[in-house]
Amino acid sequence: MPDRYVLTLATALASNTSGPFTATWDRAVVPSTGTLRRAWAVATSITSNTTQNTVDVFAQTDAPAAGSNTATPVLVSPITLVNNRDAVEGTIRHSGARVIAGDVLELRTNMSNAGSQPGFLGLTATIEVERD
Repeated sequence: MPDRYVLTLATALASNTSGPFTATWDRAVVPSTGTLRRAWAVATSITSNTTQNTVDVFAQTDAPAAGSNTATPVLVSPITLVNNRDAVEGTIRHSGARVIAGDVLELRTNMSNAGSQPGFLGLTATIEVERD
């Protein structure tokens, strides 16, 4: 079994619906316990020409209370995407950030685009996890 694996979170489009980092565009269940090591984001098209085109990944523990939103960001600061098709690496918040099998990683965004117009097209975030 490989000592590292990646989880890919993707969406065809993302807009600023509901405000910054509130809408979850994709989710992935963590298959095995490990340590978060690296994160990247890329979009095939960024439709807004402002500097507020950011992507973050949030971790939600397994089986949260009904209706709770206790997810926390896994990056030191959100990844800012400026150019189409540029892969940008983010920094994991804690060098030993852990995830447990059953936790959920969520793709969230914040952008300066007006209303429900999409800010990202073809958005992908990738997280590398080192198994225990």
